[in-house]
Amino acid sequence: MRKRPTISVYLLGMNMVLLCVLFPAFSYFILRETVQLRDIQLDRNINMIRQGLVIRSASLVRNTAMSAREAVAGFDFTFLQNLVAEVVRDDPEILYCMIMDRSRTVIAHNDGNLVGSRLTGELDDKAGLLMEKTFPAKRPSGNVPVEYFWPENEKDGGSRVLEAVFPVYSGDVLWGVIRCGYTLAPLEDEIVRAQSEWTAQMRQVTINFLYILFAFFLAGLAMVTLLTRSFVRATRVLHDGVRQVAAGDLDREIALPGMVCEEFGGLATSFNSMTEKLRLMRQQLDEYARSLERKVEGRTQELREAQGIMVRQAHEAGMAEMAVGVLHNIGNAITPAQVGATMLCTHLAESPLRSKLEEAVAPLRDFLEGKRPLTQAEKEHCLDILRYLPAGVAEEFDRAVNELRSIIGKHRHIESIIRLQMRYARLMDNSENLDINRLVKDALKILADDIGKRHITVEMRLGEVPPVKAEEAKLLQVLVNLIKNGYEAMDGCVGKERELAITTETREDHGQLLVLFSVTDTGCGFTEEERKRFFSFGYSTKARGSGFGLHACANYMIANNGFIEAKSEGPGKGARFSVLLPAASPGRRNAE
Repeated sequence: MRKRPTISVYLLGMNMVLLCVLFPAFSYFILRETVQLRDIQLDRNINMIRQGLVIRSASLVRNTAMSAREAVAGFDFTFLQNLVAEVVRDDPEILYCMIMDRSRTVIAHNDGNLVGSRLTGELDDKAGLLMEKTFPAKRPSGNVPVEYFWPENEKDGGSRVLEAVFPVYSGDVLWGVIRCGYTLAPLEDEIVRAQSEWTAQMRQVTINFLYILFAFFLAGLAMVTLLTRSFVRATRVLHDGVRQVAAGDLDREIALPGMVCEEFGGLATSFNSMTEKLRLMRQQLDEYARSLERKVEGRTQELREAQGIMVRQAHEAGMAEMAVGVLHNIGNAITPAQVGATMLCTHLAESPLRSKLEEAVAPLRDFLEGKRPLTQAEKEHCLDILRYLPAGVAEEFDRAVNELRSIIGKHRHIESIIRLQMRYARLMDNSENLDINRLVKDALKILADDIGKRHITVEMRLGEVPPVKAEEAKLLQVLVNLIKNGYEAMDGCVGKERELAITTETREDHGQLLVLFSVTDTGCGFTEEERKRFFSFGYSTKARGSGFGLHACANYMIANNGFIEAKSEGPGKGARFSVLLPAASPGRRNAE
């Protein structure tokens, strides 16, 4: 038996899981919310620093543009050069400041060497596009926004530059732009400093929080251990008490003071009450057992008598079923014999040799007795009678002999049925290797009269099949029953062709060789519900059927490892009954 952990292990494990999951989860959520809040504040501060730089740069370029507008109007380019040099000198964060006309020629620059040159580059192309498309060609009445180019690539030894661009108008016409480049190094330094301060603060907060978490974890572990010990002690007492009761000690009682909670106290009380009731029930069972032994002794004799009655009834039921089978099989054989005997009696009673021969030979008798002479016509008539009389008598006797031989054959068939049933009653096995095609022909001979009277066309498609091992008389009865059911199913069909197709062929199933016999009729057919009951004892669709024929066929097939089935497309569409039997082993010789 697999060893299971104790309840103390479960409780400690459960509490440890709770402590190890809840505390870290709680800490994780607190730290995550704190980090998110601080990140939001840091982003807000960085945005404020950036916004301050943008506002300051916008104010500077606007004021510079106003001064440049007046200098451009008076063509005072020396003033413009001094203006941009002063702007760069007054603000250490400005790397450069230039004024560029619409032809992208530098009019003023803090680096005097660049004055008069045409600058090329990405920022120059962007400034040119601003003058061509963004800034209005005529001075608007309202404010014109400052355009900013934030850095995308590293420049000046790693420093990043923000460029502010603003239009310069000469009168009301766009003359050029003023461009100021601000270094972002102080801004980035301030951002890095803020992020470093934030990282240091979060590290300290995390360390403090982990100290607090560890302290709470130790306190929780101590509390869990204390509570679990009391709980486990109470459960151990209950467990020991149950084990002792299971071992047969019904005098065991559990002390209530050791229970730590109301539920355990109630459980201990119920346990003590249960043991008391079990003691009383044991006493009652002992008394009942002694009383039961006395009753069993009295009933045993009654059961022996009832068993004898049941054995006799079972034997009688088996004999009754066997008797039904015998009567059914004998009935199948005796009916054609009775018909043949009746036809023979009728023919002999109505034969001309019996009723007209005396009248026909009366003139010849009178002539021989000398009563009168014969006329020429009477002589010729008597000669014809004497000439044809031997052949007629022989024909009548041959017909009678044939009918008697047929009756004798059917009588022998009845005797074989009786012998077969007697062999079954003695549980004797007389199986032999049989040619099923020969048995089919014999079955058709037995039923030839009934088939002929019904004007049924029989089509035989007998293939080359191996022999099967079975009891000849019993297998013959199976074939007779199936053929008989086939032509009787066509008795109620009017206006339809009456055809009976009999087929034998070989099949193979999972490497085993099987012999198939099937009977297909054009009769009344049947439903699916009727098919399910066909092989049940006592069930028959015919008015005078015994319900034993198909049942006996099915039992015989099962006993010989065979199979029987019935198929029909529905009422009025005919039916097909088939049996499958395993082929006899090639190594066996046919029984003599």
